[in-house]
Amino acid sequence: MTDTVLKINFWLLMILMTVLPASYAGCKGSLSYEDTLTLREDFAINPSQSESYNHQFNDLTCAGTNTITPLKTSDIVVGLYNDTVKLALKVTWLNSSEVSLSAGKGDFSAGYRVDVSPANSGASVNISAGSGNSVYIKDVASLSSATATSQSSAFFTLVVCLLSGKSWEPCITSYHNSLAKDGGFYSSNLRVTYNRKQTTCKPEDLNITLPDIALSELTVNGKVARKNASENIRLQCDNLFGDRKQTSRKMVVYLSSSDLLAGSGFILRGNKDNGVGFTLENNNQVVNISSVTEQGGATLLWKVDKPGDVVSSNTVSIPILASYYVYDKSKVKPGNLSATALIYVKYD
Repeated sequence: MTDTVLKINFWLLMILMTVLPASYAGCKGSLSYEDTLTLREDFAINPSQSESYNHQFNDLTCAGTNTITPLKTSDIVVGLYNDTVKLALKVTWLNSSEVSLSAGKGDFSAGYRVDVSPANSGASVNISAGSGNSVYIKDVASLSSATATSQSSAFFTLVVCLLSGKSWEPCITSYHNSLAKDGGFYSSNLRVTYNRKQTTCKPEDLNITLPDIALSELTVNGKVARKNASENIRLQCDNLFGDRKQTSRKMVVYLSSSDLLAGSGFILRGNKDNGVGFTLENNNQVVNISSVTEQGGATLLWKVDKPGDVVSSNTVSIPILASYYVYDKSKVKPGNLSATALIYVKYD
């Protein structure tokens, strides 16, 4: 009986001697690289961009043989300019195979790719730059020598953390720390910057002066076709792209005025106590005018339907014809007449 106990203890000791030294082997280093991705100025009209990064790691703490595993990557939505710009980042490994390190070796290479595209307007933002144009993404692509069990557990915790609504930074830090306890951790941090170039089309001030008209020509209600004046609303467009002069965003042009005759959407009063005012036309069509800053029922004078549309020139001209309009012939009287309309360029 004594011999049996001694043999069991002896074999147990042999097993422990075999296993224990291995627990001291492995990699314990924590190495990282800093990468940058700057989006092109014309990203708004060519909304996709890809960049690849390759790095050489050398962990001097490695002992024994080790396996380095590229960890699962996460798709990330970043917000810039107060989240008015949302970008979807898809991160993939150039080679997702495990790396086997021979005894005492700690050098290996790894590379990843980032594909950037616009995110849906309703997408939840993982990392926001606030009013800025740049975000810093910690551990965007990571590798670890930790066990498969530790990796799966840490990744599950990361997913739960992000789904709970927490921001990227605390979730990825917890993920990093969890894996670093069980092995080496190797990562790349990425700064994404977008110096967006936005097309603007600014209207120039415009004065239209009609020729003088006699009271005898203002005896019938309606437009007076014989006396009018034509001019052009001119828009000066900047930040157009390429030789084709493409725009980076949608826009519409319309008129608004506080001088509209009550109950009318197109007659401008010339004077409160006079029965004569003005109407405007564009391409032989009466121009409806808004009484508020929003377009409402105002006539669309010019538009850009989508980013990338061609303007063809830095100066846009919109023809306008102004005419007298008698809206109350019983109140027609001599005197100067004037009205003001504001030219609105609304961007989307």
